[in-house]
Amino acid sequence: MDERFKLLGFTVGIGSQVYVMDLSKRSMLVVEGVRKTGYSTYRYTFYKMTCLPGGGQRRLKVYEKDVSAKKVLRRVASFLAYIEQDQGGSKDG
Repeated sequence: MDERFKLLGFTVGIGSQVYVMDLSKRSMLVVEGVRKTGYSTYRYTFYKMTCLPGGGQRRLKVYEKDVSAKKVLRRVASFLAYIEQDQGGSKDG
């Protein structure tokens, strides 16, 4: 997982658990993994966090919640391809 997220441009915060990618000064993509009862592997949540002006407030947009590693990797890769296409190569979305 760590190597796959690095190849996508993410920074590994905690191996197999936290991955982050800055999109702009105020926005970042985050993937968080947790161990859940009933699953032998981590379950992942993928979201975009935007810090609003003033610094105290944050807005979250959740794209996937409680999914497998395979599904979150597919969704992240798809999201990155979309913003690359939509922004003409810029990740400021």
